Amino acid sequence: MGRKAFNWHKSAMLPVLLASVSICLCSVLLSPCSFASDSSSAVQLTGDALRVDLEKRSIRAEGNVILKYKDITILCHLLEMDAISGELAASGDVEFHDGEDVARGEILTYDLTSKHGVLQSGKATVQGDRMEGPMYITGSEFQAEPGRVRIEGGSFTTCDLETPHYRVEAGEIKIHVGDRMELWQLSYWEGKLCVFRWPYLVIPLKEENRFDMPQVGYGAKEGWFVKTTYNYYRSPSFRGYLYLDYFSRQGLGLGAKHLYNFGILGTGSLYIYELMNRMTNHVESRLELAHELPVASGTTCSLGLKYSDNLSLTGVFNTQISGTARIRYADDRRSADFVVDKAQVTGIARSDRTQVTLTGRWREPEGLSLSGDLRFFERQVQGGLRKDDKYLNYRLEASKDFEKASARAVAEQYVKPVERREKEEEGEVDPLPYEAIGRAPEIVIEGHPLKFGGFPLRLKWNVAFGRYAERTSLWFGDPIIRGSKVHIGIDGVEQSYRLGNSTRATLSAGCGFDNYSTGDSRYVLQGALALETRALDNAVIILGRYDYCGVFGETPFAFDRKDRKGLLTGRLTLSKGIFTASVDCGYDFYTKIYRNVTGKARLSEGKAWAVEASAAYDPQSRHMRDAIGKLEVAASERCLVKIGARYDFSREALDRVESHVALQVSDAWGLEWTLVYGGATKSRVPGVLRGDVAVMRDMHCRELRLSYSYTEKQVWLEYRIKAFPHDSVKMGIGEEGVLF
Repeated sequence: MGRKAFNWHKSAMLPVLLASVSICLCSVLLSPCSFASDSSSAVQLTGDALRVDLEKRSIRAEGNVILKYKDITILCHLLEMDAISGELAASGDVEFHDGEDVARGEILTYDLTSKHGVLQSGKATVQGDRMEGPMYITGSEFQAEPGRVRIEGGSFTTCDLETPHYRVEAGEIKIHVGDRMELWQLSYWEGKLCVFRWPYLVIPLKEENRFDMPQVGYGAKEGWFVKTTYNYYRSPSFRGYLYLDYFSRQGLGLGAKHLYNFGILGTGSLYIYELMNRMTNHVESRLELAHELPVASGTTCSLGLKYSDNLSLTGVFNTQISGTARIRYADDRRSADFVVDKAQVTGIARSDRTQVTLTGRWREPEGLSLSGDLRFFERQVQGGLRKDDKYLNYRLEASKDFEKASARAVAEQYVKPVERREKEEEGEVDPLPYEAIGRAPEIVIEGHPLKFGGFPLRLKWNVAFGRYAERTSLWFGDPIIRGSKVHIGIDGVEQSYRLGNSTRATLSAGCGFDNYSTGDSRYVLQGALALETRALDNAVIILGRYDYCGVFGETPFAFDRKDRKGLLTGRLTLSKGIFTASVDCGYDFYTKIYRNVTGKARLSEGKAWAVEASAAYDPQSRHMRDAIGKLEVAASERCLVKIGARYDFSREALDRVESHVALQVSDAWGLEWTLVYGGATKSRVPGVLRGDVAVMRDMHCRELRLSYSYTEKQVWLEYRIKAFPHDSVKMGIGEEGVLF
């Protein structure tokens, strides 16, 4: 069974609070710049009265005492310090400042040399990187020493009220810097209500191992379930988790995950889980093993093994076995990664998959750079939805920069994988014009931009030679096109010119000649000219652009095919005060096709309100395509309304309607809803695409949100502490039961 991050009750936010406390306290009490006995940094001490005992080498300061040392400052009414040992005692409204963080207490004792200190009746205000706002920490006693902080009778919260709305209390907290945090007698309070207690908790600080409360939920397959996790911790090299789960339909689940560190022998983990599935009367097993071994400087080897099995309702025994071996090397100039992956599936569907990957990078200080990528993949399938596939793809590239030019050589073989082809068919990625291509090799030399006399553009020359093999279709009998190509080209780098005070021109150009061993050849001329003029203090902007691509001749390949183009586009923009408008149009002289004429107008008074309308007209068919209208009104800080609609002229119907309203009914209560209506398409009948309504309760430092989704038929209750906007506790109810 796969493990999930439990987020029932406070499990999502409590670890964030605890981790933030540990980081912040270490920043305040164990700052590397604090209380360092360094002769290069003198202590500055001021007060209303200063007394120095030369015999005892002690200093006593009274009244408005301020001690400054490096980045820390101590304020108090009375301070006594031993100038030789560095021990000091401060009392009377003690304040300890470290940057933006502040700790307050009644009595502070500290040793500047050993960095040991105790703060009585302490209160700390700290700021963490993962929080929005400060954290307030109290404790009857703070004890700090190198590598460890101890707090007795501690509590913390992000609520700034004298009596906080919520707090986390602990009888004792020990923070082992960079290792772990131990808490005894932990409890979470909402006002005067104790929500839950926990006797002992260990939070590892070296990785994000979150403490998980029992997770209760419902699943269509599992039924009602309770999942529990216990973290055991002996040391950073010996720790893990124990799992005990119960599923009303499937039965009892037991598991463990152990993390180990054997030093020079490597690190790894072992995961075992057994589900006693009473639906099939079979014990389902899952085993995962991972080990990583450093073998030399910058080189590591890793092994991974995964096994799982289950029994289908029809009595078929299914297994999945996979293994991975990996060798990695990396330094400042070189890197290499070799991976072998093998997977087998037996049962209802059978498959055997092998994948080998080798990548590498190498760069010399003189500028020579080498890179390579090799991938072998083979999959054989019997039954199921997947298809057989097999390919060997590689790409080797070498490049080097010279004083006046750069050179690049590429050798490549690429066969389109089945997964890529399926994504192209679904429209998820742009289709490649070929099914397979080989470059053996392709050599390109490009010159750096040069200026020739009074010619208006800087020029770059380039020459290339390549041998190619290409296949554009998988149909039986379609040939593989083979041939060589020689390319010579000159390109002009795009340049802008001022034509008076209000007009600017942009020019670029290029030409190239390609000759193929198949007998084909072609010339390609490219260029772009744009003119922009402004008038009436930029109230009127006219932009015209002509993009030209002339292709004279043919290419036998698909990968370097270029389309002829003679596209003229224009835009008129008007703006004055709260009003802006624009019109775009275009015409391609080669294809003799008009681009859509689009117009847009907008009235906007800052953030108070805005009205926008746009429409598109197809000159080719002489019909309107669509029209869009938008309205946004912020009547006050308590009310925001957004409405939009799109009309499809071809269907003579509204294609989409959207609305969003957010109301702050009172200081504590808010209401918002979102409604999206979509018209009919080939795969969808007209109807509501999204319908959400939510009620928010602002509880000062916390927020409660109750929402309903019409399309998902779900009700969600979300609790969030504002200082941690990305962590919340959510529980929902839908057609399939309780959701988490």
